[in-house]
Amino acid sequence: MDDENDDRKVTRRSNDECRRIAERTKHYYGIGRTWPVNIGRVLRSGKILTLRGEKPLVYRVVPDHVLGSKDAKTELINGSVIITAKQSVDSTIIWGDRRTRMTMSHELGHGVMHAEEGTVDHRATGATGTTTISKMNASESAEHQAKVFASAFLIDDQRAAELANPTEIALEFLVSISAAEICFERLQAKRERDAASARILEGSKAFQALVNKSEERNHYLQALCPSCRRQTLLPLATKVGCNGEGCGYIGDHPEDN
Repeated sequence: MDDENDDRKVTRRSNDECRRIAERTKHYYGIGRTWPVNIGRVLRSGKILTLRGEKPLVYRVVPDHVLGSKDAKTELINGSVIITAKQSVDSTIIWGDRRTRMTMSHELGHGVMHAEEGTVDHRATGATGTTTISKMNASESAEHQAKVFASAFLIDDQRAAELANPTEIALEFLVSISAAEICFERLQAKRERDAASARILEGSKAFQALVNKSEERNHYLQALCPSCRRQTLLPLATKVGCNGEGCGYIGDHPEDN
């Protein structure tokens, strides 16, 4: 489903930046590494820390027909962030419905990052977050940013990294299986990058150790090479050899002369 009519271009933000904003928001509400997140309580807290500062948060629940094909919407009116949800959406949050928890965390993300006077961000029923804008440039898509925020707000990466598969993540944090799959794949890719970096670091250390060991073996004599006049003579049984670049001298020990 392409939800292009419910998306708009916003300030460019990377996925990592959206996740950092979500983490800051969790600490603002005092939930830190708590899960499953009680998104209903957050929405009824009466406050929200936006990227433009703290503002009043008004959470409205309306009959389903009022929003029609939209599950929820977020807007800024007279300095207050207003998040409106269908009655059917709000009623399922308390039962831990995964999709509605993602939907309302998504709207919270809009409130934190995108709420501006005169703009409305919708969450259409059945929306996937994939839009024309997100396909072309996800970092400038309001819907994509809110989707990344919602996942990070509900899922604790440290705990998720300990779980074996997307199903366990979905059950642990009460999120949609699609959000759990995206999280699992991202953490798996991070583990692979970390492992590759560790292998490169170990290889670098091994090479450095080899160089150091080679240098330790090269105890040069005090005498200068008769040929290149550098202090690069090494003992070779009863003779000496020059280790200097481009020299190659081999002869009697200078001290024997």
